[in-house]
Amino acid sequence: MQVWIGTSGYSYADWVGTFYPAGTRPQRMLAYYTGHFPLVELNFTFYRLPTPAQLGRIAQQAPATFQFLVKLPRTLSHEHHVADIAPFRDAVSELRRRHQLQGVLCQLPQSQHHGQDALAWLDKLANQLQDCSLAVEFRHRSWQRQDVGPWLRDRNVDLVSVDVPDLPGLYPRGLVPSGSRIYVRFHSRNAANWYQSDKERYDYDYTDKELTEWIDALRHVNEPAGQAMLLFNNCHRGQAVVNAQRLRDLLTRAGTELHLVSPFVQQPVQRSLFD
Repeated sequence: MQVWIGTSGYSYADWVGTFYPAGTRPQRMLAYYTGHFPLVELNFTFYRLPTPAQLGRIAQQAPATFQFLVKLPRTLSHEHHVADIAPFRDAVSELRRRHQLQGVLCQLPQSQHHGQDALAWLDKLANQLQDCSLAVEFRHRSWQRQDVGPWLRDRNVDLVSVDVPDLPGLYPRGLVPSGSRIYVRFHSRNAANWYQSDKERYDYDYTDKELTEWIDALRHVNEPAGQAMLLFNNCHRGQAVVNAQRLRDLLTRAGTELHLVSPFVQQPVQRSLFD
């Protein structure tokens, strides 16, 4: 199984001086990031619909083999605006054209319970985004049903596993294989902060024991899966980077059948005398 490790987003001011060298400007962050990780989630797309040109400019900052996961805008995941499906598909097609689209992520809100309306909307998204490797993250516990995995598999949609606190109503923590790809998002285990602001919710530093739980889970997957994508969303104070790097170290030391995908290092550009 190939294991891809990365973070949810990369452009954070509080990563400068901890992960990024002091003085790193936002436009130089991705080039530095790609020397350490092979993929990233683009989360700014949750707040505004991206354009093909915008995603193309971002892709140009990375090696040609670097991969992107793109989060659906909230107008699609939360508000169900049909008119935004086509422009979103057109935007991410720019990354697919470059062979740099690892997938797209639909994170449902916790207020979205399992039901016919929600299933109908997911069915529409799966149909309209069928060439984009759609994955769905559930937040409400009502989606923890035996029929959800097969329903998603029938539509070639990945079910996202999550690392979250143990809270009533929240979709539970744990690995849920749903096909040929495993997609895990690490958020936090701090129950006291979960319903605070996003900054407080995702302020968490995973221990080696907690990270090793996921390595053990991957090693004991019963269903065949050729790829696992592990993304850290606990981005406050650079904890996502620290934990992602630590998980990579633990996987390397474990020496298992899990094959870690290395960063695709950007090759330096040869400049002429006239540049």
